[in-house]
Amino acid sequence: MVENLTFRNVYNYFIFLGVLFILSGFAGYYHAKTNPDLAKESVEVLSSEFSILKELNPFLIFVFIFLNNSLKALIATAAGFFFGIFPIFFIIFNGYIIGMVIFVAGIEMGTYRVLLHLIPHGILEIPGILLACSYGLWVGNRFFRNVFRNDNFSIKGSIREAILKCLIIVFPVLLIAALIETFITPFIAGI
Repeated sequence: MVENLTFRNVYNYFIFLGVLFILSGFAGYYHAKTNPDLAKESVEVLSSEFSILKELNPFLIFVFIFLNNSLKALIATAAGFFFGIFPIFFIIFNGYIIGMVIFVAGIEMGTYRVLLHLIPHGILEIPGILLACSYGLWVGNRFFRNVFRNDNFSIKGSIREAILKCLIIVFPVLLIAALIETFITPFIAGI
């Protein structure tokens, strides 16, 4: 059965994951607001894992951000084969964490300043990650249809096609987002 991977094929997944991301962000923000001490501790633990970045030069920071985001996008795409479970949890987790970070950092520097840190690169990075996860859901749907409907899709071929789309479409978007995050966001946010 031939059904090529196009944005039209993943549009509903993209919208679904976008809504899930926003709802998870609100949940993370709300949880942080109701448990500020726990949220602050969680955000500190997360930020300590990236503290080494402060010692690197901007080019190495850019490379790290790009490779980190690209690897996660690739994993979310490929790991979607098992009913799309991984991409869904990946989006929920990241939305939740961003909601917590917005609340915790907002207390310290103000929500406006936090948004200045997130929006410049986030307008590209978030849709890029959502698209990679949408590809993962597409692969998961094909796996589901093979198992339960006896459709005849090549799962290996589907994963290969989704990874190729991720490399061609998502990676350039994440590259630009990493450039913005490293070289433009600090200027805009006044870091």
